[in-house]
Amino acid sequence: MIEVKSFTFNDYQENTYLAISDNKCIIIDPGNYYHEENDAIKKYIDEKSLEPQFILITHAHIDHVLGVDFLSKEYSLDIYIPSSEKEIYNNIPSYAPIFGMSNYKHNNNIKLIEYGNDIVFGNIKIKTLFLPGHSPGHLGYYFEREMICFSGDVLFKNSIGRTDLPGGDFDTLISSIKNSLFRLDKDVIIYPGHGLSTTINDEMNNNPFLQ
Repeated sequence: MIEVKSFTFNDYQENTYLAISDNKCIIIDPGNYYHEENDAIKKYIDEKSLEPQFILITHAHIDHVLGVDFLSKEYSLDIYIPSSEKEIYNNIPSYAPIFGMSNYKHNNNIKLIEYGNDIVFGNIKIKTLFLPGHSPGHLGYYFEREMICFSGDVLFKNSIGRTDLPGGDFDTLISSIKNSLFRLDKDVIIYPGHGLSTTINDEMNNNPFLQ
């Protein structure tokens, strides 16, 4: 049984998630940047007496990794980033001030995830889905038994991720959705990087970009 707690953080209204099982949790795409955002996620974790296990990153755009340094140090956590996103991640300090994130703190102590390698969280197996198009090394994290998927910025409720950033490609994005996400069970809940959660069935039937 997985409980999902979502937070909306930073100027880009990015979704940060806690996937909770018993009293343990993993943190997916921590976008907390401002002091009050750091306080909010820490307060929730501490008041619920949760034990964070590690941090998972779907892709290395700045809005999805702003809280990596704070949370990894606060709870002594490993940081897992898609291997093909390493260069994008390493470039963040060079452009963070341009995006108004002059207080961004970079953490080089990362571990790389290869597509196809399952991740273990307690007795839960998390499958990695290769979902390029928005970002070249983008991964999705699929909890098969629990029927939930964290899709990052690939698929949104009745919308799709942008493809005009470096490494983005529209046709590749559509292929990732139709050939990977749409092969999941129709009742799978999608937790995207921005906006409301949705289901595979809803997006197959109602997403105007995918008809």
